[in-house]
Amino acid sequence: MVSRVDANPDLGSGADRSPPSRAQRTRARSRRVRRRALLVLAAVAIVVAAVSVVVTRPGPPGPAAGLSLAFDPAFSGRTLDTGTWDTCYEWFVPAKGCANFGNQVRDAWYLPSGVRVSGGALHLVATAKPTRGQTKSGSPLTYPYTSGMVTTRKSFAFTYGYVQIEARIPGGTGTWPALWLLPKSGAWPPEIDIMENFGSAHTFNTTLFWSGTAGALDLARKIPRTSSDLTDGYHTYGLLWRPHSLIWYLDGQVVHRYTGSHVPRQPMYLLANLAIDGKAVSGSTFSIRSVEVYR
Repeated sequence: MVSRVDANPDLGSGADRSPPSRAQRTRARSRRVRRRALLVLAAVAIVVAAVSVVVTRPGPPGPAAGLSLAFDPAFSGRTLDTGTWDTCYEWFVPAKGCANFGNQVRDAWYLPSGVRVSGGALHLVATAKPTRGQTKSGSPLTYPYTSGMVTTRKSFAFTYGYVQIEARIPGGTGTWPALWLLPKSGAWPPEIDIMENFGSAHTFNTTLFWSGTAGALDLARKIPRTSSDLTDGYHTYGLLWRPHSLIWYLDGQVVHRYTGSHVPRQPMYLLANLAIDGKAVSGSTFSIRSVEVYR
């Protein structure tokens, strides 16, 4: 058997080899340093990847300090969670549509088709499409628009706490988006309007309704004004509900306070809708990215 050295006499024997030069030793050290550096970087990448999958949920917003998250539905996929949300008022069959007969506006008939989910958000869409609905007495009536609404009456109600909703209003003449609370019992009033907007990009209404003297309707209302464009991206609308006070928030800032004996003391549920009052752009959309209730 022929050895490797004997097979290549030009290399000489191991005893005859010259020691490596300084340049060779330097190159060898550089290679070792580079290998160690690559190993360290690979280890760091593994650690970062492991850490990146750990999602830490932020703590509750300031007004909810000391409270626990009780309601936090997700708007994932492209289908509404009908176990959480209804698409009509309690006194209607959702598939056939509905309207709010508590006001004089008769321009939108709510249908499930006006409620859509995409991009991690809920979208209530108003469409200019004459649609047959009905009056409060059940007589047929054609509504010039269809639109969308959702409610948690069958799934979630609460008494006291903090509710925070991230929403983007459509703006424009004829649009009337609202975020509000109604009693689980079905009685009315009271009613708490977290936000009502009548097309303005810089103002909205906050209102508490209650039954006044001799059954007359009474209310406390404020119309906050902001330099922010409420139609440009999402904004946070909040309500802190305590036994004797209500505090409304916009993007974490207090915009209205009410203190008194007319604060509701019964379970209430959430509603969101896009009403139409007059002529509006077809396709106007009221989007909601998150709904959180702490108590």
